[in-house]
Amino acid sequence: MTTQSITKPAAGSQAAVAVTGQAGPSARAGALRPAHRLRARFRGVGARERWGYGVWLLAGLMFGVPESWAGITNPPWPALSDTVGHLEELWHPVRVIVVALIVFIAFHAVSHPPGQAGEFPAREGEPKRARTPYGRVARSGTGTACARPVLAYFPLAGGVVAGGSIIAAIAGSGMFVLGYVIYGLIAIFLVIIPNALAFWFAREVPFPTLYRTVASLERRCRPAAMVIVAGLVILMFHLVFFPWPD
Repeated sequence: MTTQSITKPAAGSQAAVAVTGQAGPSARAGALRPAHRLRARFRGVGARERWGYGVWLLAGLMFGVPESWAGITNPPWPALSDTVGHLEELWHPVRVIVVALIVFIAFHAVSHPPGQAGEFPAREGEPKRARTPYGRVARSGTGTACARPVLAYFPLAGGVVAGGSIIAAIAGSGMFVLGYVIYGLIAIFLVIIPNALAFWFAREVPFPTLYRTVASLERRCRPAAMVIVAGLVILMFHLVFFPWPD
């Protein structure tokens, strides 16, 4: 009887130790599970989609860094809102132009959904339009489906933006002139030239539009896409009602 009363607690303690030892790896596996789910969401991402994430993430940093630093210290270049606000002070119709651009962007997103590809339905007598695989609008029947990426675009665009910004900074014409150069060149090389190449020359640059990139992200991780869209909406209101919410 004495032997049994001694050995039973020992067996119980061994079982408790075994259970405790097994709980450690299980807890670690549970902690790693979200990372596995995130990798699974982005498994099979193609080169086109990766270029979109990379290009627009870099553009977001160019816009976001000065906006976030503005309330803490002097940013290395002026924020987009400050630059647009300075333009509005110099020429008041800029505010109307900003509102018109925002309305056009919203109307374009509704009438031509970013996730849609191929030819758009058109009324009789209207010219037909199609969306390229990279998300840009082009004339239908111009061979946009076979458009080849312009592989030399990134070195050219990066060199011009960096070179123009350095020249503006060295010239010492003022922070707002530097902002005009940076944001103007970014708009030219990320929006104007890519859309002109697709529409008029059936040529594609090697990254999709912001519309198409956000649509791809929404399919893989909807919360992240919702955060980006919310940030863009806040930025639009900030530009229209500048200096709100200061």
